[in-house]
Amino acid sequence: MNFGKLFGLLRRRWLVLVPLLLVTAVGAGYAYVTTPLGYQWTGSVVMLAPKDGRIVRPASQLEQTNSLLAFAPTLSTITIMLIEETAVSAAKLVTQPKDAVEITRDGPFMSVKVEGATAARALELGKEGFDLIRDSLDDRQKALGAPASTWVTVSVVAAPAEPEKLPKARISKVGGVLAAGTLFALFCAFAAESVSTSRRQRAVR
Repeated sequence: MNFGKLFGLLRRRWLVLVPLLLVTAVGAGYAYVTTPLGYQWTGSVVMLAPKDGRIVRPASQLEQTNSLLAFAPTLSTITIMLIEETAVSAAKLVTQPKDAVEITRDGPFMSVKVEGATAARALELGKEGFDLIRDSLDDRQKALGAPASTWVTVSVVAAPAEPEKLPKARISKVGGVLAAGTLFALFCAFAAESVSTSRRQRAVR
């Protein structure tokens, strides 16, 4: 590409180029102002082993056990199981266009990361994600017939009170408008130059 010729072309066609670039800038500003911010909320929970262990021995009764704790390493294995169980349910929480829910694990820790169109929606999704983990764990232990005193519990480690602003939706839209507008302006400048050159050549003939 000959940058000297390109610069010369753009300089000759500035009357075409500049107004279109100004319109593009205005359009990008409008897109920035009118595009709502997304919001992100992230929190973590940890599995806690029961104080009484996995087995209780009530008086005059056979011992009762929580078979969910028969694995090793127990709490990490439980989080692996919960990831599988919550994957489908987490997807069902996504009911609005800008919703996103992701539940991940690291050993006995589970993290919930959500996105919503508003701060209230992100906070709502975050709480639903935490409830989903608790309910899945409780339902599994209840189905196994584990004594309540042996249940693994969930403790919140980190749960931001207010969702964080997530400007990527705005940035993405503004970037798209700027790119499209700039390409269109360049196309018009080249088209004007091509038409002018064609007319000069016909005049010479």
